[in-house]
Amino acid sequence: MMRWTVGATVRGRLVYGSAGPLFIYLILSFLFFGRGLVGHLSDRYIGIGPDPGLFIFFLEWWKYVFTHHVNPFYTYLQWAPSGANLAWATCIPLFGICAIPLTATFGPIATFNLLTLLCPALAAWTAFILCRYLCSSFWPAVTGGYAFGFSPWMLCHLLGHLSVLMMFPAPLMVLVTLRRLNEEVSARRFAITFTILIVTLFLCWPEAVAAATLFGGIAIALAWLTAPQWRERLQALILPTSCAYLISALILSPYLYYFFAFGQIAFPGGMRQLVTVHPLTLVIPSPTTLLGAIPRFRELSSGSHIYETGAYIALPMLLIVVVFARSHWREWNTRLLVNLLLIVSILSLGVALNIPGRRPIPLPWAIAAHLPLLDKALPARFSIYSFLILGIILSLWLSEDSSRKSLRAIGACGVVLFTLPNLSASFWTTPVDIPMFFSSGEFKHYIAPGDNVLILPYGQVGNSDIWQATTGLYFRMAGGYLGQPPIPKEYLPYFPIVYDLYNLADFPFSGDLLKMFLAQKRVNAIVVADEGALVLRNAAKPGPQFPVPTELDSDERATIRSLFATLGVSPVQMGEVSFYRVPLERMTSYINVDPSALDAQVAAAQLDALIHAAQQYISGGHRLFDLNPVEAQRLGLLPPRWVSGVYIFNQRAPIQNGLVLTSMANGDVLVGVIAAPEILNQIVGNYRPYAKQIAISSLLQTAAWAESTRSLLLLEYAPTQLARAAAMAAQRDTTEGYPAIPARTGFGVGSK
Repeated sequence: MMRWTVGATVRGRLVYGSAGPLFIYLILSFLFFGRGLVGHLSDRYIGIGPDPGLFIFFLEWWKYVFTHHVNPFYTYLQWAPSGANLAWATCIPLFGICAIPLTATFGPIATFNLLTLLCPALAAWTAFILCRYLCSSFWPAVTGGYAFGFSPWMLCHLLGHLSVLMMFPAPLMVLVTLRRLNEEVSARRFAITFTILIVTLFLCWPEAVAAATLFGGIAIALAWLTAPQWRERLQALILPTSCAYLISALILSPYLYYFFAFGQIAFPGGMRQLVTVHPLTLVIPSPTTLLGAIPRFRELSSGSHIYETGAYIALPMLLIVVVFARSHWREWNTRLLVNLLLIVSILSLGVALNIPGRRPIPLPWAIAAHLPLLDKALPARFSIYSFLILGIILSLWLSEDSSRKSLRAIGACGVVLFTLPNLSASFWTTPVDIPMFFSSGEFKHYIAPGDNVLILPYGQVGNSDIWQATTGLYFRMAGGYLGQPPIPKEYLPYFPIVYDLYNLADFPFSGDLLKMFLAQKRVNAIVVADEGALVLRNAAKPGPQFPVPTELDSDERATIRSLFATLGVSPVQMGEVSFYRVPLERMTSYINVDPSALDAQVAAAQLDALIHAAQQYISGGHRLFDLNPVEAQRLGLLPPRWVSGVYIFNQRAPIQNGLVLTSMANGDVLVGVIAAPEILNQIVGNYRPYAKQIAISSLLQTAAWAESTRSLLLLEYAPTQLARAAAMAAQRDTTEGYPAIPARTGFGVGSK
C-alpha cells in the first residue's frame, strides 16, 4: 500500500491508470441515469425542476456568443431590455465552449444530457487517479473513485445542477499538491499545473474554488500540526501556490471584472441556513438512492430541497471509517483525513444547529460566513469534499493486506449497495414540453428577430428557457431564469406584477401594472402556453421538496384570461398557445408612470381589504383560531384569486402571497403586507389610528432573492378597534380614489 511519504521520492513510477476505469464509469452512468434517454435524447432531459433548462439555455448561449460576437458575460436575451450580468450565474463557460460542436450538431437538449452523463464518470475517474496514487491498487482505487463520482451528493445534484457536477478538477488538485510535497514535480511544473486546475474549476463552478481553497488551507494547517516532518515542504508550497492563484486571477480577469463591476448580488441571509445539511440527512438516504425510495425513508429524509439532501453517509462507509481510524490512528495522515472529515461535516451544518424546542446552537460557519465570497457559499455543497475524503479512506482500507479479503469484499459491496442510485429510469428524466408553436417554427410568422416577448408560465416556474434555447435564441424575453437572483434589480420596481406573473394570482390594479410593465420594458408580444402548459410546484409529499410539473388550475387560467383581457386585444389561438400582439402605441401614457406609486396603491388597497375582511370575519362569529388569508377568501371576504396560484404551499399559513391575516393568543388580530420598505414607510402613517402596535421588519433572512429586498408591515388590532379601522379603510378607499369596498361582500378593492 502506498501512503504519503516525506524524504526520498516515492519509489517506482506513478501509474495513472488507463481509460479502462473511465469506460467503466461511463457505462455505469448510462445504466443508472441514461436508460430513459434511449430514443429520446432530444425530447427528454436528465433532472427535474427549472435548473436543467437554465443549463440548456447556457449551452445555446455559448454557441450564440461565438456566432454573434457578443459579450459572453452579459446578456440582453433575458430580462430585456436591461439584460443581466452572467458572472454570478452558473453559466458553465468551460463546458459551454467545448461543447459548441455538439450543441451545433445535436442541439442544446441532447448536449446537456450527454454532458450530464459524463460528469459523474469524469469525477469518479479523477478520484480513481488520486486513489491509485495513494493506495497503488487498481480495484480499491476504482471503488474509491466510484464512492466519489457516484456519491449521494452527486446523485442529488444530477437532478439539476450541471455546474456543481463538474468537480473533476478537485481530486487532481489534491494529487498535484501531494506530488509536489513528495518532490515528484518541480515547483514550476506544480505552479503551472495548479494554475490550469484553478482556472478549469473556476470556469466550471466558481464557488468551488473558494470552498476548495478553504478546505485546502485547513488540510495544510492540520498537516502542519500533525506532521512536523512535513513543515519545511509545506512552507515551500506557499510561493508556487500563491503564484498559481495570482496567475489564475490574471487569466480570469475579464470574468472577475464582471463579478465586481456591477456590484455583488444581494445574497439573502436565510439562504445559508436553508441550504445546509440537516443532521438527519447524514444517516437517512435521499430518494435519489435505492434505499431512499423506500416510503419510510422518504418520509424521514430531511432537507429543504431534493438537490441538497446528498450528505448521506452509508452505514458500511461509517464502519469502514471507524475501523480504519482505530487501526491507523497513530499515523499522522489518518488523523488528518478523519479530522478533516469531521471539520467538513460540521461546517456543512451551517451557521447554527436548530433543535426543536431549544435555542439555535451557533456553529463555526457563523464566523466564516461573513468573509468575502465565502459569505455566498452554501454549506450543504461542502459535503462533496467529505465524499472525496471517504473515497480515499475506502481505497486505503480496501488495499490493506492485513484485513481479510472476504471482509474487504463485503465492505466494498456494502458501500455500493447502500448508495446505489434509484433504479427507476423515469425518476431521472423529464419529458420536454415544447409547444408546437416553437418546435415547428411557427413563431417566426408572428415574432420578429430580437422582439421582446413575455412568456407564461413565467421564469423559473416554467420552461421558457428551454423554449427560447431551441429557437436558437431568436427572440429576447421580458423575464427568464438565469439562476440567482430570479428577479434582477432592474425588475424589482415592478415586483407586484412580476410576482403576479410568477404566481398566477391576482393583485389590485394588476391591469394598470401590466400595461406599465409592458410599456416600460418595450414588450412586443405575449405567448401564453395555456393548453397542456405545465408549471413547476413543490410536491405536496413528506420528505424533501422537489418541483413537479403540473397543469394550470381553473383559478390560474382565470387569472391569465382576466389579466390579458385588460389589453383590449384578442389573442390568436394556435394549438397549445395563445398569442397576443401588444398594442404599445396605446400605452404611451404608461411610459413615464412611477412604478413605486402604483406599488404604494397596491399595498394600501391590500391592507384596507385585509382590515375589512378581518372585521367581517369577527362580526360573522367565526373562530379566530381559523383566521388566515385562504379561509377569508373561501368565505368571500377577500377578492377571488388574491390567495391562489403557484406559491400556495400551506392552506392554513398566516402569510399567503404577501398577505398577512391571523389571530394572536390574546385575541387580537394581525394584518400585514409585504412591500418595498420605502413604500411601507410612506403609507404606514395612514394606519396608526386604532392600531395597537405597528412594526416594519426587513426580510433579509428569507431565502428568496426577491423577497429579501422587501419588508413586512404588521398591524395589530384589538377586536374593539377593528370596526373603526375598517370604517376608516372604507373611507380612505373612497377619498383616495380606490374603488369603494362594498359593505355586503367585503371585497371590491380594485382588482383591475
